[in-house]
Amino acid sequence: MVVTIGFAAPLAEFSARQGRNAAQLAIEEINKGNPSINGRAVVFELLEQDDKADPRISEFVARTLANSKAIGVVGHWTSATTGAAAPIYHGAGLAQISPFAWSRSLTQKSYRTIFQIIGSDDLGLALAADYLVGEQKLKRVLVLDDGGFLGISMADYFSDHVKAADGEIIQRMSISGNTSDFNQPLLKARESQAELIFFSGRMIQSDVLARNLQRFHLQAKLLLTGLVVSPAFLKNAGDVDSAVLAIVPSTPLDKRPGMSALQKKYAERYGSEMLPFAVYFYDSVQLLAAAAKKANSLERAKIVNALHEIRYSGISANIAFDANGALLKPGYTLYSYERKGWTPVRVFTGK
Repeated sequence: MVVTIGFAAPLAEFSARQGRNAAQLAIEEINKGNPSINGRAVVFELLEQDDKADPRISEFVARTLANSKAIGVVGHWTSATTGAAAPIYHGAGLAQISPFAWSRSLTQKSYRTIFQIIGSDDLGLALAADYLVGEQKLKRVLVLDDGGFLGISMADYFSDHVKAADGEIIQRMSISGNTSDFNQPLLKARESQAELIFFSGRMIQSDVLARNLQRFHLQAKLLLTGLVVSPAFLKNAGDVDSAVLAIVPSTPLDKRPGMSALQKKYAERYGSEMLPFAVYFYDSVQLLAAAAKKANSLERAKIVNALHEIRYSGISANIAFDANGALLKPGYTLYSYERKGWTPVRVFTGK
């Protein structure tokens, strides 16, 4: 019997295709184990849907998957698309595992069907603020966002945590998510003698901002979020002499047991290097299959119940959830950009 797992992401994007490939690799490995559910042999397959990173399209995709025979969904890609799809999956009683969206709001709406396998942005930013503002005494902070759903909410969280750590928000600004002109915020940072600049926005903007710090002769440290700890950022940023930091919702993935073996399997299967974050998609598929086996059923409600009870040793983390579907004891890493590479500065563990 064929058992379908839904997958939703913007498939035209290279990073999302890496996630899809890792999810498909998990499917193939599960099937090699000759799985069975309630005494019946089953074969898992991935049902892919392209949401184009558009919240409106993600709602259409969610309805398509809700009306299919899928036992659960891995997706979506961004916090905005994940949040737009969540009420539809909730209405259908269909488990939704978010592999990469880390907005705290996703697990704050009493949807029993949504699960995050990475820690929330709010907690990660609280830990970063406590360290940088509280311990490192970077008290004067300029907060900048890209005007998007996640960017604004993260800037709000970080501003609150800076104040809680006895820091001062000297300027709160927004820019267009499509601009490469950072002159105004960097002039403000120089005039107000900022000690720390926080930016929550797209990776393509983050590397431009990092390169521009030198042009303005700023001594402030720059704190970034998201996908910047990646080869793409390293390629674009080049020789950045300024102090650039990044907060990431995981412990260092290259140190996780099983990571090197997974990357080797990926390279053999697809002929290319696997970016570390793709492990979240691999783990999400493995987790759904494990929940079905634990429930010994393909009924959606029983699989959701199993996910609330499960304790799963994934490659990315040891995975278990609180009552809202948030990851228990999430890990975070603060990285520093040095010599064209990222070096862990501090590893945090949340409650």
